[in-house]
Amino acid sequence: MTRLLWVVAVSEGLTGLLLLVSPPTVARLLFDAEVAGAGVPMSRLAGISLVALAVACWPDRNTARACFGMLTYSLLAMLYLAWVGGIGSAGMLLWPAVAVHAGLSVLLVRAWRKERRGPGATT
Repeated sequence: MTRLLWVVAVSEGLTGLLLLVSPPTVARLLFDAEVAGAGVPMSRLAGISLVALAVACWPDRNTARACFGMLTYSLLAMLYLAWVGGIGSAGMLLWPAVAVHAGLSVLLVRAWRKERRGPGATT
């Protein structure tokens, strides 16, 4: 589970940094829309939140808690992005982002369940 948490934390942290540096780029790639006005600082705040999530979910001794936190985020992000795409605001990376979050959610559920069963548990 530690390797999976490391990969997910790094990817979310990098997404957060990209939001901090260039909110318009992320908005265009995900939603095929421009971000302006209050959307720019709100996007940067979301970037800060993603960086904080990555730090909070960095694997340590309590991997189950970190996994549950990242799973909660990934499931909610997947549902929200799919809803946004359903109402027609899809950029070229929106549906791949939905698929990535869906896949990560499955992997995180499997890892969390395995962790709860204890060491040496299979499948």
